[in-house]
Formats: sequence, C-alpha cells, structure tokens
Amino acid sequence: MKKLLILFSLTILLSGCSLVKISEQSYEEILNDILTPNFSLKNVSSEGYSFYLPKGVLLKKNHSMNSVLYYNHRNLYLYVDVLSYYHHVESDYQKSENSYYSYKIDQNGKQGYLEITQISTKYFVEFMYHYAKIEAYVEEEDLKKTITQMAYVLNSVQYQDAVLATLVGNQVLDYNEEKFNIFKPKREEGSFLDYEEQDRNQGGNVKDEDRLEVEDKVE
Repeated sequence: MKKLLILFSLTILLSGCSLVKISEQSYEEILNDILTPNFSLKNVSSEGYSFYLPKGVLLKKNHSMNSVLYYNHRNLYLYVDVLSYYHHVESDYQKSENSYYSYKIDQNGKQGYLEITQISTKYFVEFMYHYAKIEAYVEEEDLKKTITQMAYVLNSVQYQDAVLATLVGNQVLDYNEEKFNIFKPKREEGSFLDYEEQDRNQGGNVKDEDRLEVEDKVE
C-alpha cells in the first residue's frame, strides 16, 4: 500500500497536476506548493545546466542560455543566467504596487520573483527563480495553469558546477552581447521577449502543437 501511495504521488507530480484545483489556489499557494520540494528530474541538457519539461510543455528552440518553450498554444521564453549563478549574484527585487501581481520569492535558499503586468487585453508574466527566468504573454483565464508549468520548469533547473567552472575559466561563455538582465523586471529594463514576439508576429503563424518540431537536446 505504501508503494502504491508513493507511485500515485509521483504520477501527480510529473503530470503537473494537483489534487486541489489550480483555479482555487492563490498565486502564492501555487508557488509554495511547487517550489518547496526539491526536484531532481531532468529531460533537457544544455551548457552547464539542465531542466525538466513537464507533460504538455515542449521544447521549441534551445540556443545555449535561451530556450523557447511551447505550452497551451503559447511561447514561453526561458533564459538561464549561469554567470550570475557562478558568481553568486543576489537578487534585489523590489515589489511593485502598480503591477497586477508582484511577489518576491525566497524558498530553500533560492531567490526570485513573480510579476504580472496587464498589457491591453493580455498579461505579461515574468517569473524568475534560481538564476533562471521565463516570460510570456498570457490570457487572464490561463494565468494560473501557465504559471504552474513555469514553476515546475524553474524548480527543476540544475547547474553543473564543474562544467561551469571549465566554461568560465576558459572564457567560453561570453555575455558581452547579451543586454537582458533576469534580475530586473520589464518595468525597469527592456526584455528580449519584445523582439521575439515582434519577429514571430511579422514572420508568420505559430506552429500547431501537434506539428511542432522538438529540438534534439532532450535526453
């Protein structure tokens, strides 16, 4: 019986589901439920780090420290700042009283924030945790389930210290051309998501989920 309960709990975790309806939870409750447990699974590896994509979240592009994920017919833009992790940069996020939602995260010695800003009829989500950040434009009715998937991804990010020490020591990592700062929300500094969205809108239609080509860096 004990083994059955463990398997049942694991199935719920990996499917990104919960016994409590997400719509009935507050944002803070969602974050506390997902970010509190240590998460060690991974199915995507990149330069000096890895992460896990829960069921329903696909990898559309993976370019070193930037990845484009795909969930619920929406692009999610993931950025991982391995240099800030390597140098132990601390977050100094200040809550915004003017945002739709603004929350400073401090869980298990890991820092971050969740900030939601209403832009016209959509909501711009900035979710940073443990030196990784996901951004997306989301409809109001999809906010909680999208943030839930973001939390699973960000909580799974694991850094490979030995690999990063080699990359930094050999100066393989070069962020001189990268102007994006994950520690600052869009209200303080521009985001690469603006350019991604502009390119997408000008370049044609978004691929359907069932036709999406997944990159080959999934283990």
